[in-house]
Amino acid sequence: MSPLGEIAIDENDIIIAVMGPTGAGKSTFVDHAVGRPGVGAGHDLMSYTKEMRPVRYPHSDGIRNIVLIDSPGFDDTFMTDAQILRQIAHWLNATYKKNIKLSGVLYLHRISDNRVSGTPLRNYNMFKELCGKENFKNVILVTTMWDEVTEEVGSAREKELQSDFWRSMINLGSTMHRFEGTMESAWGIINSLSLAPPVQRRPLQIQREMVDEHVPLHRTAAGRAVMATLTGLMSGVKRIFGRFANGRRRSPSPILQDSKHLLRRSPSMLSTSSATTSSDTSSNSRSVGTGTMSLSSSGACSTEGYQGSLVRVIPILQAALGVAELIRIPYLKDVISPSLSIALSIETMTGTHHALFQVLETATLLVNVITERARQTRLPVDIKVAIKDFGKQMSDVQGIVQNVTQRQSEARQILQPTDACIISTCANSMRLVCDVLRQISQSTISLRTGLREVDDSLGALKRSLDIL
Repeated sequence: MSPLGEIAIDENDIIIAVMGPTGAGKSTFVDHAVGRPGVGAGHDLMSYTKEMRPVRYPHSDGIRNIVLIDSPGFDDTFMTDAQILRQIAHWLNATYKKNIKLSGVLYLHRISDNRVSGTPLRNYNMFKELCGKENFKNVILVTTMWDEVTEEVGSAREKELQSDFWRSMINLGSTMHRFEGTMESAWGIINSLSLAPPVQRRPLQIQREMVDEHVPLHRTAAGRAVMATLTGLMSGVKRIFGRFANGRRRSPSPILQDSKHLLRRSPSMLSTSSATTSSDTSSNSRSVGTGTMSLSSSGACSTEGYQGSLVRVIPILQAALGVAELIRIPYLKDVISPSLSIALSIETMTGTHHALFQVLETATLLVNVITERARQTRLPVDIKVAIKDFGKQMSDVQGIVQNVTQRQSEARQILQPTDACIISTCANSMRLVCDVLRQISQSTISLRTGLREVDDSLGALKRSLDIL
């Protein structure tokens, strides 16, 4: 038999989706099934499949055709979980609108994983909500990577999956199979599906929700599962910026100013007679995150000083980006993207001026406040305008960081007067967002608390730049 190629599908085809985490072997399974092992498989945990990939192949009975749908996995190398869910949902809904329904679903899991947590757990929970309980009988739970474990270890993990992790799905009709890495093994799994004729196939839960009931993605069961994961990651922001609860001297809350006045203000709020360094400050260390950020006399921030905070800041920004993508808030993405780029750039530098980390830190706090508010209610126009300006200023700060990365290590500690002015303008834009958010009626305690933390961080940022 030879494959008919990656072509369009119709409702008479036997359509089987292949899902699971990145690195579980989805592309490997599809390629072995169609007789071309090694053609498209990814390497290690790098994601190969970037979009839904239908591959048609003649069934062994010589009459019917099988279409295997290779899907991108969560924890993708280049895409967020929200992007992946949106892509999967878009394909499923587009085909459902053409009256094309799945015949079955294969869910792949690495038997080489010694425990089910993190990404595999998130992916599995989302998968269950995407399918819906009434479709569990059409799901085969497939274990892969058996060549990476001994039979004894693999069998023990297989029993644990059956009795614990996958028990709820198995109780509702799902079955378990091993993929041994051969074409024969792949077809043994495919042929074990109970294939209903097209008129008897049922849509997945996410297809019913979005197409039949017109539910937006972030309010579907699968969308809520992803959102819960993202917001759970973002809740860690309170632990990251623990300095506010550890007796750190708080700066006086800035006097609220008229929004239009803030927008018109000159960015030259600091002396520009010389380049700014931390030698202008009264201390050689500043509290950052859960520890102390070590500063040289010239204002350089040591890698060790901020590395611990960055490893937590970056996942929070990534989670916030996922929320913005899931809810579709482009102007918020325009703030988060440069912030994330700044964090990733600082992470790879051997040292930099502490003000660049402080502006990132403050932006992360404010992003958390905005994202939490956006999840709860639609943001009014004046907040959108302020956030768009904030995004523009963060892009300008990103330009500073890109320039700094090109300098020699010893030159990274120097903050040029024009750089300090840009950071000052960015601080003004963040202050404006805070002021507009405060004007929202029925502001919650968490919103007020979050804004106070942003105030404190802005105070520290301005003091580091000698802003009076």
